[in-house]
Amino acid sequence: MAYPTARCVLLEVQVPAALVQFGQSVGSVVYDCFEAALGSEVRIWSYTQPRYEKELNHTQQLPALPWLNVSADGDNVHLVLNVSEEQHFGLSLYWNQVQGPPKPRWHKNLTGPQIITLNHTDLVPCLCIQVWPLEPDSVRTNICPFREDPRAHQNLWQAARLRLLTLQSWLLDAPCSLPAEAALCWRAPGGDPCQPLVPPLSWENVTVDVNSSEKLQLQECLWADSLGPLKDDVLLLETRGPQDNRSLCALEPSGCTSLPSKASTRAARLGEYLLQDLQSGQCLQLWDDDLGALWACPMDKYIHKRWALVWLACLLFAAALSLILLLKKDHAKAAARGRAALLLYSADDSGFERLVGALASALCQLPLRVAVDLWSRRELSAQGPVAWFHAQRRQTLQEGGVVVLLFSPGAVALCSEWLQDGVSGPGAHGPHDAFRASLSCVLPDFLQGRAPGSYVGACFDRLLHPDAVPALFRTVPVFTLPSQLPDFLGALQQPRAPRSGRLQERAEQVSRALQPALDSYFHPPGTPAPGRGVGPGAGPGAGDGT
Repeated sequence: MAYPTARCVLLEVQVPAALVQFGQSVGSVVYDCFEAALGSEVRIWSYTQPRYEKELNHTQQLPALPWLNVSADGDNVHLVLNVSEEQHFGLSLYWNQVQGPPKPRWHKNLTGPQIITLNHTDLVPCLCIQVWPLEPDSVRTNICPFREDPRAHQNLWQAARLRLLTLQSWLLDAPCSLPAEAALCWRAPGGDPCQPLVPPLSWENVTVDVNSSEKLQLQECLWADSLGPLKDDVLLLETRGPQDNRSLCALEPSGCTSLPSKASTRAARLGEYLLQDLQSGQCLQLWDDDLGALWACPMDKYIHKRWALVWLACLLFAAALSLILLLKKDHAKAAARGRAALLLYSADDSGFERLVGALASALCQLPLRVAVDLWSRRELSAQGPVAWFHAQRRQTLQEGGVVVLLFSPGAVALCSEWLQDGVSGPGAHGPHDAFRASLSCVLPDFLQGRAPGSYVGACFDRLLHPDAVPALFRTVPVFTLPSQLPDFLGALQQPRAPRSGRLQERAEQVSRALQPALDSYFHPPGTPAPGRGVGPGAGPGAGDGT
């Protein structure tokens, strides 16, 4: 019988002849670091010197590799491990990484046979299985059965996210390594298809399109939040050649129109003005590298200028007759309709959510239109937290409203985690936590200085001290409630609205409506009133405010 061997070890043991006694054992040798594969045979062959005078042969059969079968059952996937009863083995699920160590996902020590059930949404191509018997010197066997599974590839792209790091760098987050091609493209207002840049810019560090296997997988406008709402701007593409030669063209649906040009397109007619704006620094640079640059030049002033003379006479005539009526009507309408306020918070627990609901209800009694995810759970579930918050934030800011960041210990922890790692830990909050989803859109406003005037912060007395709020978010006013309610309500008014003499009266009204919820949260029935704060940053005496 042949014994194909991948590894052979020779061990020599010497025993003095004086210790050898007939019929008695001299000693023993334990060799416990010989690796062998599951299901293989290990042959031990010993002999004395002179060679072959006495031989002792032993064959050790190692436990067989557990038989693995992958089967589907509706939305579930079964891993069937058919091993003998009472056989103990270890099982580990992990993400195999091309770069860096594997990322463990699940590990258990089991006794055969076993059926492990996985949800089909957990499958990704790099999900691998490691199996080994719980015996000394066991070799671990690795199996990656989902590399070609279409569901796994679909889940991978659904989990992939494009994240803007700076105006000229991005990061593609995905569980597994992705063979993909990224390219910069442009899209005109109105939802037209994204068109490639011709001539192309270098795409190593920026993208809106991600393609794999000649199929478009992701398309995102990474600058939507940093640049604000879509505008009727013209994109100027600058290409650079040898000896500092450069040329400019304007991106239009018909192609890239060279500037200056005698063509009949809109960009060609305004080419001289666009070049003047570019030279005077009125255009915003979106991209720059050795091959060229990309600029956004505003067009609204040219469109308005064409019709300015026509409308001027009409406006002057109408203004004389309706100025007083319009002022009265606008003032009454603004007072009745109120300013929009979007309330964001971290759902630390059910008691805190009730406290937030009480604050939102109290603010609704004032001339404020309050939006909070507690009152929009159906829309939040249908759209998803990110899409819901993005729509609410855009509508609030476009209407001149204000976003209120209600800080709590949980919110401070999430903000600090985002500022350190750029991503929030999975599973830290519930599925309806819009605060967690909003950080990716809120942070650019603070990092780029657009938050003052559009954001205010607040926290509850005895729960959090304002100094515990990360410094980046203290660039806008942070009020403690209810002790600073008058100043808080004043910050929620329209920016140019006069300070109302009823502000103190409204603050007392909100404080009375809020007090039962505060008492219930900080003094639950049957418990003594605490003597100090309960959150990070809350110090002694913080609960003295009313």
